[in-house]
Amino acid sequence: MTQPASPPPRSSLWGLAVVLLLVFGGMQAWTWWRHERQGEAVKALAQPDQITMYTTTTCPYCAKAKVWLNGHGVPWRECNIDLDATCRATFEAQGAPGVPLLQVKGHWQLGFDPLWLTRALQTEPLQPSPSTDRSPRP
Repeated sequence: MTQPASPPPRSSLWGLAVVLLLVFGGMQAWTWWRHERQGEAVKALAQPDQITMYTTTTCPYCAKAKVWLNGHGVPWRECNIDLDATCRATFEAQGAPGVPLLQVKGHWQLGFDPLWLTRALQTEPLQPSPSTDRSPRP
């Protein structure tokens, strides 16, 4: 006759919980550290009037990007398409499906990505022409 399986000892469950918490905490620390390094790089590379972010008044992703840029002391310019007709016209000309839309030295990106921002700041400025003016639409 076989005995029914007994539940695992409580110490095993606590050990598993501790390991999971350590892994989760390590991942959070790694992400924070990576964003801090990107922030330092962007701040060192960015010059006034190189970064323009097209936003709306109610965009939560725009708000998060603003906090990141301001928190790292990065010079940037906001172009709110809800409040400025010129901003809206430029935004619509790009054909982007949403915001935030970033323009850095002639390069366009839909969505905020600190790594892309660093790379765009390291590139040569694009000269606007029909052959190089590309939409950020995926």
